[in-house]
Amino acid sequence: MTPIRNIARTLGRSAQASLLVASGSAAIGLSGAHAASASADLPTPAGQPPAPVPPQERQRKARKAKDTEKPDAPAPEILRVVGERNSYATPDSGMGDKRPTAFLQQTQTTHVITHQTLADFAPQTMEDMAKYVPGVAIGNNFGGTQDALIKRGFGAIDDGSILRDGIRMPIGRNYQGATTERVEILKGPASLFYGMQEPGGVINVITKAPNHNHWDGEFGTQWSSLGGGNGHVDVSGPATRDIAFRVIGEYRNENYWRNFGANRQTLVSPSLDWKHGRWDASASYEFVQYDNVLDRGAVFVGNNPISGPQKRLDEPWTASFGNRHLLASQINFRMTPHDRFRLSGGYNNDDYHDRQADPSSYNPVTGILMRCYRSNGGTIRANGDIAFDYIATHELWGMRHEITAGVDYENRRQDQGLFYQSANVGGFLPSDPVYGQLQPVGTPNSSSSNLQQDIDSVSGYVKDNIHLTRQITVSGGVRYQWFHIRYGSGIPFDLTTNAGYTKPLPFAAIVWQPLKTVSFYGDYSQSFGANLLSAGTVLQGGYKPTTGREFEVGARYDNGWLTSDLALYNIHKKNVLQSAGLDENGNNIQRLTGLAGSKGLEFSLTGNLSRHWSTILSYAWTDARTLRDTPEDQGKQLIGVPRNSGSLYATWHGTLPWQDIAMRAGGGVHLVGTRSATLTNSYQVPGYGTVDAFASWSLPHVLGRRLSLQVNAINLLNQGYIIAPTGSAYRNSWGQGRTVNVATRIVF
Repeated sequence: MTPIRNIARTLGRSAQASLLVASGSAAIGLSGAHAASASADLPTPAGQPPAPVPPQERQRKARKAKDTEKPDAPAPEILRVVGERNSYATPDSGMGDKRPTAFLQQTQTTHVITHQTLADFAPQTMEDMAKYVPGVAIGNNFGGTQDALIKRGFGAIDDGSILRDGIRMPIGRNYQGATTERVEILKGPASLFYGMQEPGGVINVITKAPNHNHWDGEFGTQWSSLGGGNGHVDVSGPATRDIAFRVIGEYRNENYWRNFGANRQTLVSPSLDWKHGRWDASASYEFVQYDNVLDRGAVFVGNNPISGPQKRLDEPWTASFGNRHLLASQINFRMTPHDRFRLSGGYNNDDYHDRQADPSSYNPVTGILMRCYRSNGGTIRANGDIAFDYIATHELWGMRHEITAGVDYENRRQDQGLFYQSANVGGFLPSDPVYGQLQPVGTPNSSSSNLQQDIDSVSGYVKDNIHLTRQITVSGGVRYQWFHIRYGSGIPFDLTTNAGYTKPLPFAAIVWQPLKTVSFYGDYSQSFGANLLSAGTVLQGGYKPTTGREFEVGARYDNGWLTSDLALYNIHKKNVLQSAGLDENGNNIQRLTGLAGSKGLEFSLTGNLSRHWSTILSYAWTDARTLRDTPEDQGKQLIGVPRNSGSLYATWHGTLPWQDIAMRAGGGVHLVGTRSATLTNSYQVPGYGTVDAFASWSLPHVLGRRLSLQVNAINLLNQGYIIAPTGSAYRNSWGQGRTVNVATRIVF
């Protein structure tokens, strides 16, 4: 056993350290998921958080390892402490630099939702991530079927901000609890490395990786108070000396929280990981077959819904359903201890269908709601990309340079067939609903059918983090972006956009770390991307791409137990795609506003308060407005963005005095302020607060296996609230009512 492995074994119980085969001081080896998987193999006393490793100690070990390298020798084993799986805090992230960067040295605001956070609170969708991160709100989620996260005032259903292991995902639900290791969020414009983006930020879902060290597996079930539940199996281990594999399978059949409906899903996800000398590679595949409730939610008159959350306003046949395939791969080669090449790529394909019972008008005198049948008869949504990166760390004139450079290509395609629609049907009373009057039968809507969208993008980029002194780091970078969009719809087909655009996107930042536990940072960044239109959408005016820029300053704290971040930012975005109500055919009207802006303050505090207490604290003040547009909209708040929002969660963890049973218990509150529901701010949806709680017990010796039991309560007080205003009085999504889930898991 090598000396460094002895060190790792010594630190295993206190630091959750992991060994990474890395290239020099850059510590480029495994991805975040691999790192977390490796750290999980090191034991920690049951129910106790790992002892802190101060930031200066982590940096000292990295410098010492680097100083002992020999240029002609194989890359040595580097000890790097990764995000502790038993903590709500993590000391590093790879989002901002395409390499692991210490929390205090990051050039932009980054948040990490750790493995322990996911394990404790058991989120079901990407929308739940807004509870743990400041400045994230919920946008138009298309009846609860698609991810729509608003970051720092900007975001939409298909804004390109959701990644899976760095691969851009299409419209839909992109969080799978069975396969996810952790979630990283990079705030502000992220186009430097991630291409076409909104200026609010980008989210990367990092999946679980194969285990090279030993065989392991688990079987788990979860039962819902609503009826039904899910079950999963997860098996991983070394197939040969160089190859490890992992297979995850899940089946879900769970009743919807309102008066009818059910969500069903089948998931299969195999993955392989290979390491040999200076080479390593990984490949993963995921298949998902889904059939989910499409709930159009609440209809508003003024500032009030016409009915409560108990009874739905649509029909039992409403749903979104289809099949999704995801393939991701990566090859790494360590040319020298200081130079690494990476070739990565991925492809995903979603064959999507839906059936909608859409509210179209409401008569407050008679109390009758008019509805119509609308259906997407079949849409192929596909994304593919490939990137080649050079990642290096070198000394020049006494300064350390951390260089990331590369080129990438991406194609995003949407091909929709027929879109069906019926005439408006009345006779429906929301106060006393009788279902079955509206049938799922319609005729093709020529204007909304045959939507075709094809985007090609080619870019080159470079970023250099220059360590001028031990305290000061400056960073500069640029991306040169080219993309071409071809867009049209209708029968006969009408090509409305066929244009190419180019733009350089500069980046600059500085980090000053005057103390071992404190750093300050400032950055300037830009974004650039295509405005993407969905089926059943009508665009008012001509097409233009969207551009954004941000100025940001902030401060960080990391003492090994707790991490904290305070950020101030100012964002301007041109050509913002906004919802402007419905036309006479029920199509969603969208238009491009001249200029929108967002300024705000974000604060977060995560980690261990003591040996037995951990916390997640977040707060955001966001002022997001239309700065230049029509007189009716100018100066008005952007849709769905609360001025104030925040969360406070606390968790106790320890070992019970009998049978070495580890226990964790906690809970907290998530608060969201009033939000505008239309461009003109003609009405608003009220703020809300939800309380969640959980308790878990882990028994280490049950027939030689580790058994765990967990109870999660969602919206414990059963608060009725609107989670997602949409820009229309007829399509506002209710937040989930009280739900209690009971989960069991056995590890073998």
